[in-house]
Amino acid sequence: MIVCLVVSEGCKKETISTSNAQELKTNSVSELVTPTTNFGVLPHDLTGDDQVTLAKELGVGYVRDAIIVSSYNGKAPMIDSYQSNGLKVLCNFNYSAGGGLKSFPTDMVKYKSQMQNILQKYKPEVAVIENEPANDGYYIGPIENYFTELSTAIDVCHSYGVKVADGALHTGMVMILVYQNYVALGQQAKADNFAARALSSMYLRAAQGKGSSTINAKIETCKKMIAKYKTLALDFVNLHWYEPWNDADDPTISAPGVAKEVADYLRAQTGKQVLTNEFGQTNQIPTLISSQVNEFKLAGFAYAIDFSGTSGGGIGAMPLSNGLTLLLNGIAYKTAVALP
Repeated sequence: MIVCLVVSEGCKKETISTSNAQELKTNSVSELVTPTTNFGVLPHDLTGDDQVTLAKELGVGYVRDAIIVSSYNGKAPMIDSYQSNGLKVLCNFNYSAGGGLKSFPTDMVKYKSQMQNILQKYKPEVAVIENEPANDGYYIGPIENYFTELSTAIDVCHSYGVKVADGALHTGMVMILVYQNYVALGQQAKADNFAARALSSMYLRAAQGKGSSTINAKIETCKKMIAKYKTLALDFVNLHWYEPWNDADDPTISAPGVAKEVADYLRAQTGKQVLTNEFGQTNQIPTLISSQVNEFKLAGFAYAIDFSGTSGGGIGAMPLSNGLTLLLNGIAYKTAVALP
């Protein structure tokens, strides 16, 4: 206190400077909150024209599709069909086809040429680079190889006027980091409240420093990805979002406020807008999907694409339709996205 009194003018200036910096940061992050969320669908169980029909039946303007970079032959018929029907595409650019563990490309001269070849013809609304790059059931090799691929893809896509998102962070690990951030800020009550709405008992133990070596490694990878994304010219940070998270959650509603807290954390850490190019439900209760839509709107997600299918990374996702006939949850989704 004596030191501060002696140099009170300096202390005052430092306080003002810090306050201004915090205000500027807050304003910058608030600008990343999207006023309107663009909703769409990934019609997983349908093919061809039926995929277009489902999107139109749901009343959404966006769909998710994919191009396999390494085997692209100049044609992407489904994207042609979507676009000719007025639908906008969030397109995954996956280097290799699914099935078995894949490696990230390392020859960036070749990769850049391949991406340029695709983007000369196809310019999606958003290019999503790979699919869940931290998923060790999908990919093998150091995450740094993905960073190199992503950085190259950003440069190429931006040169064609295409915005870019990463392939999705592990949402559970991000929620652990949200909890730890509250604790680090001295906000234990907020951390506990968040945990009650968002974390399973296993994830809470991990958040408290009592996790297994496997989960701890995943947390560290997530930290590394978030830190890297801050330095890249990404347009969006991506999450995959399935609810209920665990058996203790209310199966009829989306976890209240969790989407906003997660999105706010990512916006503050990366300086990027947030989207989900894959969200879904593990039950078909109509109120669950309606409340998810509302939570994404309140959270200011830029895009939210619902996975309509009978599988989703092994987590038991549920479809919105039986063929082309909307189920009750599909009707609820249609109604919810139509609301302002």
